[in-house]
Amino acid sequence: MEFWQVISWCETEHIPAVARAAEELGFDGLILAEHIYYPREVASRYPYAPDGSSPMSDELEFPDPLIAFAAAAAITTRLRFMTGVYILPLRHPIEVARNVATLDRLSQGRFSLGVGVGWLEEEYDQFSVDFASRGRRMDEAMEVMRQLWKGEPASYQGEFFQHAELQIRPVPTASVPIVGGGLSGAALRRSAQRCDGWYGPGSSLDDLPAVIEQLHSLRTEAGLPWQGYPVIAPLLEPLTAAHVQSLAAMGVTGTVNYPFLFGIGPDSTVAEKEDYMADFAHRIIEPVRASR
Repeated sequence: MEFWQVISWCETEHIPAVARAAEELGFDGLILAEHIYYPREVASRYPYAPDGSSPMSDELEFPDPLIAFAAAAAITTRLRFMTGVYILPLRHPIEVARNVATLDRLSQGRFSLGVGVGWLEEEYDQFSVDFASRGRRMDEAMEVMRQLWKGEPASYQGEFFQHAELQIRPVPTASVPIVGGGLSGAALRRSAQRCDGWYGPGSSLDDLPAVIEQLHSLRTEAGLPWQGYPVIAPLLEPLTAAHVQSLAAMGVTGTVNYPFLFGIGPDSTVAEKEDYMADFAHRIIEPVRASR
């Protein structure tokens, strides 16, 4: 079982210290969500809260994850990094492919690109990107990036993206893993059949087995192997060592410690963040690994 620390809404200047502490405490990686900006008014409904309200607030920071992870990679040697999730359809895939390849090289292959189509329609309107077709747009973007990551000249002719033969430099050491996020039927199908893993937005222990079974069935349906397919599943209930055993039995390969915002509140110091991670390591990571 892998253990990831979610650092969404972490103060930007705290990220290097948090990364160093996470590595020392035995965490496997850091996960950072992202939105590009905060709309002053939001009519879109957040799909992962009963009242539709997002935890986003313009008093909290949302640093760029690729830049943040480059800084964290420079002072760590083992820790891995994943966006959870990067709103890929808002970007042009050629630029993302080059940026991600750069991060891959700087981190010695320790980065995975977690992607999703997002829920915030206002963000799409701001960038003049059609919200309704964002799923098809993301499918094409993944195809473009994987072609360019091979390092050979490539052309592409799709519904949303077209380009003549071109190359990017640098190229990653290997094709960067793309991990799909989301719980909708379309998101699960895309994650199972077009991505290299799945990252959940948070599920209960009762609901998660059906999600895992759906992912497994979709992989089988597409003739894709289940063995070696990463499934990172945050729980809505506080994690215990017993829960970890249940997750492993379901086929889950990784889970998370809650963001600092949810675990210890806003405006925490670096020392408080380190103590929070140390508590998780002592309660969960160390006993689980000692029982292997």
